[in-house]
Amino acid sequence: MVTYLNQLIGFGVLVSNIVFVILGITFIASISWRGKVYAFIHSHILKVIFWSTLLASVGSLIYSNIIGFPPCDLCWWQRILLYPQVLISGIALMRKDKIIIEYIFPMSVIGAIVALYQSAIQWGILTTSVLGCTSVGGECAKIYVNEFGYITIPFMSFSIFVYLIVLKLVFYKSRKIHG
Repeated sequence: MVTYLNQLIGFGVLVSNIVFVILGITFIASISWRGKVYAFIHSHILKVIFWSTLLASVGSLIYSNIIGFPPCDLCWWQRILLYPQVLISGIALMRKDKIIIEYIFPMSVIGAIVALYQSAIQWGILTTSVLGCTSVGGECAKIYVNEFGYITIPFMSFSIFVYLIVLKLVFYKSRKIHG
């Protein structure tokens, strides 16, 4: 069961990484495609943020509550920065209030920094953690998941935060175009 869930979540992250890169290249290379992306993001930003953060939050809960991987201190900080975005974007979606993007953008930036920091620890670039990661059995350097040779739990977190940052930056640009 654990292996199946790891592979399923890892495959989902792999697909999202591939789609992200392809969309990014297409966005940069094609002016007509860029206009379509701006229009889509301008219209659907709240739905995309809500579903993205909800799926990422469910994934993190599967790892801790179903599979049983204990979250370390850095994982908790990433959760603290991600989980409220589900609630905030859900309320904003119901109210059709896009101004919340201004408030949750910094949460994604800080979350990406923390996730990148933890990834650097796991990749061996950094050898010690500032926080000490004191949860039992949950050392920040411990790699619980390594799918496709690069997808670890902090990399999954880094991916969602980067997606959210890019979405929000594209939305800021689309807002200038679409008003």
